[in-house]
Amino acid sequence: MTSWTGWRTLQIALLAVLVGAAACVPASGAPTVSRAPTPAVGSSTSPASPAAAAPASSDPASSTAPGPLPLPTMSATQQQVDFLLARVAADPGDGAAQRDLGLALLQRIRETSDPSGYQPAEAALQAARRLLPGDPLVLVGLGGLRLGRHAFADALKVGREAVRLTPAIPSARAVVVDALIELGRYREAFKEAKGLAAASPDLSTLARLSYARELQGDLRGALTAMRQAAASPGLAPENTAYVTALVGHLQRLTGDPSGARRSYEQALALVPGHAPSMSGLGHLALGDGDLAAAEQAFREASAVVPLPEYVIALGETLEVAGDAEGARRQYELARAEIALFKANGVVVDLELALFEADHGDAARALELARAAYADTPTVRAADALGWALHRLGRDQEASRMAAEALRLGSRDPLLRFHAGAIEAAIGKRTAARADLRMALSTDPGFSATGAAEARRILERLPG
Repeated sequence: MTSWTGWRTLQIALLAVLVGAAACVPASGAPTVSRAPTPAVGSSTSPASPAAAAPASSDPASSTAPGPLPLPTMSATQQQVDFLLARVAADPGDGAAQRDLGLALLQRIRETSDPSGYQPAEAALQAARRLLPGDPLVLVGLGGLRLGRHAFADALKVGREAVRLTPAIPSARAVVVDALIELGRYREAFKEAKGLAAASPDLSTLARLSYARELQGDLRGALTAMRQAAASPGLAPENTAYVTALVGHLQRLTGDPSGARRSYEQALALVPGHAPSMSGLGHLALGDGDLAAAEQAFREASAVVPLPEYVIALGETLEVAGDAEGARRQYELARAEIALFKANGVVVDLELALFEADHGDAARALELARAAYADTPTVRAADALGWALHRLGRDQEASRMAAEALRLGSRDPLLRFHAGAIEAAIGKRTAARADLRMALSTDPGFSATGAAEARRILERLPG
């Protein structure tokens, strides 16, 4: 029942940064990225081509640490990267080419979820920063890179520098909003997100307004803003598919599974094999109690790219279905994938803490959660710390962290499930019943193991 919402949030953050930068960047001679669906692999685009469908190893259940994810042969973004690599090789002093290469590599990371692209993207953007010291879009790119690596304090610093250079660029202010949210500075972040969306309503700003509303429990307001973001003109098909899948996610949370299914199917029609949409269908199947369909959907999503989110969901589905060995193999693969992100400079303490609490070492989970909370005292870090304490039987301490995790009014089913389980452990039966029921009513398919545990706790509660 590990939460990977942070990865989803940063995917849309990086998408919005790149879309905003693309709207402002002068042409460097790079070929225009095709607007037709392209066989890009990963959490934003993943058509069912032979290259995209192949898992990272010949055994989908292998626990061997994977290398960089396979690249398709016909990706328009990869063609742009190749063109710009040649430009930079021919003239390393071409600042515009270095900048555009860095941004194209970030787009490729967003498409493939392959963290090995961060290092060359960093090198290109740092070169551009030296060559184009007054270019705010270089700083926007570096801010997006810092967000992707979960270096939020650095992202805030870079974003504010970009705003000082050019206050009128929404993507620069968007980096600041994302960093403030992920640092737990919600009052500043929400005020900035609201003002930004009012001044410049586009994908970059509306997506952030949507997430701000979601954090505060305003799911219908979040859905409205995300629908407006999805209607933004000029998006490439794979980007439209990703935002449409986020609309489906919010429809799931607002009690509209039929609408969510339509959104996922719309995204899949636009980009066949779209992994986030296949995963969304898997969660709908869990909500319907159809473990076989959920397993198939999560298996297909993780075969496109073994992102931890999909691999963990598959493992938990197998666990509930009684396949303990199959679940164990998926958890080992997820651990290897998390290690790959960490090896490429991504801070994973928060996500790894939840994973360890559910599927590993609770003491290690507590150590990681404390570190995450010290660096980024967000509601999700508070939730992870509370859950690790609960797994160690320290429920009075866990209760205080669970209350902090809900301080914004979130209806997130995972946070509500964690709070309910902790409340049940300390005898707060009424509160436990309310939170567990909210988790299951908001999204009965939020997690195969989490939903099953929530039902077991409810059955044991007296009265």
